[in-house]
Amino acid sequence: MASDGAPFADAVILAAGTSSRMGGPDKLLMEVGGLPLLAWTVRAAAAAASVRRIIVVSRQDRAAAMADEPWLRDVRATIVTGGVRRQDSVAAGVEAADAEVVLIHDGARPLVTPALLDTVAAAARAHGAAVPVVAVPESMRRMVDGQIVGLLDRTNLYRSQTPHGALRRLLLRAYAVHDPRGQKTFIDETALVQAAGIPVSTVPGEPANLKVTLPGDEQLAFALLKARSRAIKTETA
Repeated sequence: MASDGAPFADAVILAAGTSSRMGGPDKLLMEVGGLPLLAWTVRAAAAAASVRRIIVVSRQDRAAAMADEPWLRDVRATIVTGGVRRQDSVAAGVEAADAEVVLIHDGARPLVTPALLDTVAAAARAHGAAVPVVAVPESMRRMVDGQIVGLLDRTNLYRSQTPHGALRRLLLRAYAVHDPRGQKTFIDETALVQAAGIPVSTVPGEPANLKVTLPGDEQLAFALLKARSRAIKTETA
C-alpha cells in the first residue's frame, strides 16, 4: 500500500446501457454546456486526486466512435466493451483495471464530485469495500396497479449511490465465488461482493449526485450542472 499520496484507484465508468427507461434519447449523449452528459462524469472522475486512470465501458456499437472523442482522449481514457447486464460491464472494467482500488461509477451520474470519489476510494482502501448512501427523506408507499397497498417505514432506509469502491483483489475474490458472467444476476457489484461474504462499509453520499434515468431527470441535472459551471467560472475569473 502506497503512502506517498500518489493516485491509487482506477475509475470504471459504466456507459454500456441502452437508456431504455428514458423512452428514446440516449441520455449519455444529451448535451449541456457544449458537452455530452458523459463528458461531465468523466471530467469529475479525472479531477479526483485518488484516480490514476479512467476506464469507460461502452456499448460495442459505439466503442470506436467513443475512442475518438477529444474529452476522452484528453484524459487518456481506456475504452472497453461491456455486456448485456450491469455486472457483465463491471467485470469488463475490473478486468481492464490494475490499480489497488477500483471505483465503479454510473456514467449517468454527472454531478458526482471529485471529493466523493476520493472519500469512497479512501474508505475502500481502509475497509475493503465502500458505497455512498443518503437517507430517504420522503414517505414511501408500495403500490400495485396504481393503488397504494402499503407504507414503508423510512427509518433506517437509505438510497445507495455510485461510485462503489473495492480493493481489486477483493472483487476478484468475489468473482471466484460468483461468476459475474454466470446465470445469477445481481442488482449491483456491492450486492455481489456481499453475497461472497465480504462486508461493505458506507460513507455519506451527496444529495445532488442524482442519476439521470427517467424522462425529466435530465432537466434537473442540467440545471445543476450549469449552476456549478457558472460558479467555477466566477471563482476562477
